[in-house]
Amino acid sequence: MSSVKLPERDLRLVVNAVRLCASAGPDRVDLLELLSAVAALVRCDVAFWNWYSLTDGVDEHALVSAPLAHQVIRAPLGPWLEHLPEHPIMSGLHGPVTKVSDVLRGRDLERTWLYQDAWEPAGIRFEIGLELSHRPNDMNVVVLSRGPGRDFSERDKLVLRLVRPHVDNALAQVMHAGPRLTTRERQVLQLVEDGLSNGEIGRQLGISEATAAKHLEHVYARIGARSRTQAIAICRDALLRGRSTRPALAAEQRGN
Repeated sequence: MSSVKLPERDLRLVVNAVRLCASAGPDRVDLLELLSAVAALVRCDVAFWNWYSLTDGVDEHALVSAPLAHQVIRAPLGPWLEHLPEHPIMSGLHGPVTKVSDVLRGRDLERTWLYQDAWEPAGIRFEIGLELSHRPNDMNVVVLSRGPGRDFSERDKLVLRLVRPHVDNALAQVMHAGPRLTTRERQVLQLVEDGLSNGEIGRQLGISEATAAKHLEHVYARIGARSRTQAIAICRDALLRGRSTRPALAAEQRGN
């Protein structure tokens, strides 16, 4: 990379993004705010985060932020999963911060599935991405896309290199935190984990059996679980964090 000096304004943007990433935690990660902070560093039409797990079937976690002033829409990559190991950014073969134009240009790009099936229908012409930490057989990237115009610059690559480790750490908090649960949903699942039936859960929490079942239905729908056992497995980290607060809550309830 050629020598690039950042003006004070760019340095302030980098510092602000780093501070936001540093404040992230399992229960306090605003993903849209985080993406917006990254997008503020580099002009783009769409910013998205994709985490794919290919080990046990496909598990896609996609978050897209598209300013209303632009009509560029990022198409889901699900139909092209077989091609992802060839993707200039998602393959991780070309560096931690990569422009697609570093790898493919002109006719070479236009002949690819990426251009024909994903970019051209969506109005995308340029992309730059950050490959983030991931397990084997996973893909974890933040990608910024632009429509026709100017490609991303060396300055853009530099600022993204500076924030990449901080973005990586912040998104890791999300990847390993498990689903977010309301207090009542966590209480119901903890009692499910203890082996209680819906009727027993209702009596213990002072709610009806139907209400207990409804809380479980809401959790199943949000996390894609099909059984009580699967829901417990998916939410295990959240339940462990919740159990650490149960003695204090019980003492508080006894005091009332």
